[in-house]
Amino acid sequence: MKIEEAVAKALKTESHERIRKEIEKAEKIGVSLIPYGDELYPKSLVEIHEPPPLLYVWGERIDVLSRFSIAVVGSRKASSYGKAAASLIAGDLARNGVVIVSGLAYGIDSTAHAAAVKNGSTIAVLGNGVDIVYPRSNAKLFEEVKKHGCLVSEFPFGSKPDKWTFPRRNRIIAGLSKGTVVIEAAKRSGSLITARLALEEGREVFAVPGPIFSLSSEGTNELIKEGAKCTTCVDDVIEEFEYVKLAQKSEQIDDPIIECLKKGPKTTEEISHSIGIPMNELNVKLTMLEVNGDIECDSSGKFRLI
Repeated sequence: MKIEEAVAKALKTESHERIRKEIEKAEKIGVSLIPYGDELYPKSLVEIHEPPPLLYVWGERIDVLSRFSIAVVGSRKASSYGKAAASLIAGDLARNGVVIVSGLAYGIDSTAHAAAVKNGSTIAVLGNGVDIVYPRSNAKLFEEVKKHGCLVSEFPFGSKPDKWTFPRRNRIIAGLSKGTVVIEAAKRSGSLITARLALEEGREVFAVPGPIFSLSSEGTNELIKEGAKCTTCVDDVIEEFEYVKLAQKSEQIDDPIIECLKKGPKTTEEISHSIGIPMNELNVKLTMLEVNGDIECDSSGKFRLI
């Protein structure tokens, strides 16, 4: 699909002037417009019912759209227990090289994104235009997501959030992800909609159990009764995707860190200097390579190939 045609569909207009202005704004602020059929369009979204004709993508890591992703979603009115569970699971998944997908809402979503940016990368799917920060209190997190991943929306610039926009964005959250982890959800909630959409698309659904007296755990506990995998740690998620770990390892043959270590064991400082990568980013990548069994750290503190 041509970019002009996709923008016209997103704007629901045939006005060449409006289409031109939308494309010019994207170029000005650095937003990538990715139409259906483009090589950058996520293959996982091609498979879903009613894939968006156009994606507005804003961030420094557009490459995460093609990587293995897991959604972590839940209640906006999250308890301390729910937030702790979201931070633990999203953080551990990110450390394992998994991209965390969520909706940048209050509660579980924000906690999952915050844990992901500290340990890896993340995608925030918005129910409004990518040029609008919502909720406003998430302005700092909004920028962190752009730095460590990207913001994604199917809605044109200036589109404000509404009741109907969030259920629509949920299909993208589910579609981008190979699995969805639900942490705290009432019986009638957007998180359960995301879980149902994931099931309809043949994706895995995981649910973190909660107290039987908590209304915000009724939905997750019900999901477990219906067959969602009871999830208490990152291993419960990762073990369902053994093939992905193997695929990640085989794809790392041309990794610059691997190439660097072919010349012999090196410290993190030596690797950073050799390939020109910041220490914080390097530490994340080294952890991923260790988890995948590609490298190990010896007693002298140097990394070597296994």
